[in-house]
Amino acid sequence: MRTKNGLMKTTSLFLKNILAFLLVSLLFFSCKKELSQIGLDLVGVNPLNVMFTDTAQVQVYSVLRDSVRTDGLPYHSLGVLVDPVFGTTKASLYIQYNLSLSTFTFGETPILDSIVLSIAYKNVSVYGDSMVPLSFRVYELAETIVYDTAHYSNQTVATLPQLLGEATLIPRPFDSVSIDTNTVAPHFSLHLSRELGERLMSYEDTIYYNNTDFTDRFKGLYFEPVYTSGIGNITFFNMGDINSKITLYYQNEVSDSLSYNLYPGAVTPSFQNYDHNNYMDADPDFYRQVVQKDTTLGEQKFYLQALGGVDSYIRFPSLFNRADYAKYAINEAKLIITNIDPDNMIIPPNNMLLFQQKYSTVDSTSNYYYIADTGGGDSYFGGYYNSTLKQYEFRITKYVQDYIKGLYESDYLLMQITGAAYSGSRLVAGGSISENNPQARIRLEVIYTEINSDSK
Repeated sequence: MRTKNGLMKTTSLFLKNILAFLLVSLLFFSCKKELSQIGLDLVGVNPLNVMFTDTAQVQVYSVLRDSVRTDGLPYHSLGVLVDPVFGTTKASLYIQYNLSLSTFTFGETPILDSIVLSIAYKNVSVYGDSMVPLSFRVYELAETIVYDTAHYSNQTVATLPQLLGEATLIPRPFDSVSIDTNTVAPHFSLHLSRELGERLMSYEDTIYYNNTDFTDRFKGLYFEPVYTSGIGNITFFNMGDINSKITLYYQNEVSDSLSYNLYPGAVTPSFQNYDHNNYMDADPDFYRQVVQKDTTLGEQKFYLQALGGVDSYIRFPSLFNRADYAKYAINEAKLIITNIDPDNMIIPPNNMLLFQQKYSTVDSTSNYYYIADTGGGDSYFGGYYNSTLKQYEFRITKYVQDYIKGLYESDYLLMQITGAAYSGSRLVAGGSISENNPQARIRLEVIYTEINSDSK
């Protein structure tokens, strides 16, 4: 038989659980108030034991990325960057050029006037010092880039030794170009060797009837960056733009002012090579942690680098598989990362990604997948750089709630720069202790409700 006291205890516990549920629902679905403020307003009136902590143990360290896939990129890069922390990075490009017309002919007794290479800028800032010249050389490919085949940032293709052209220029990715009376999107041009132009015009007419036949003869170009001065820069180009092309200017018996274009095109076979010089000229702290794999140095700082460079692993050892997880409702969990090297001209990542490691019982392998909270959208999940606070903030509430329940076989998170295969950026962030700047340490900020099953 249920006693009056027993009934009161049951009712009290029921009301507490209802209140806890309502608070958690408000935290997740309120649009009018920052999640981080809810619950903290209950100072002095905290019947649900809403708590805040940022002292959970965090383990973080950085690792070399073997390579990234660089065929089929949305835009391309070229240049040399000498970073005082990460050392030297060289970005070079291999790309095929295609026919612009089928069944084309140069006509009777054609004579070459000139051959001009034009390259359109991508309207993004350079990676490095924008006032330092970009310098590069151009060579012809000796091998075909196989279409629809994966190519990676540590691969190369054989080239012919003859120099076709070279240029040194200050990048102007935002400056339009005036041609006659027209204003054209930002690009630049340089002359290629006359020998190449005459050879292209010497091919039999049937070569210009079929693109496969043409690319078997002229396999494409290799762009080799050359260091100039200072920290240098890596500049970005839109090779799919109409202003990126090779133009043959010529005359024949019919006209003395003719031209024919070869285009890379948006889906042309191409790929990037990124050479980090084995990080031989990197900062000693970086080298010991990332190359020599001293993971304890992540206590002070850790690193991320695009263009096939560096990723980081994160763990929360003190949270894993807590036996008393049922006593806690995670209202909000945010991972905070601080840029501790903001005062330089090398841009930090605009945004970053988090992946969680999951174990497959099907094939007994572990792979990384987008963390569950990513499904909440960018405005919820975050990961974007706050240039005022010099921080990144990731909301990972669901992950932490499931994490303390022991739902995951692995407790590793993988952090990468968004667009790391083609965008240029890097980050030096505060480690788990960051003795020189404790306020900049990587931390997990958690607001949680402690559910007390005992009646008062």
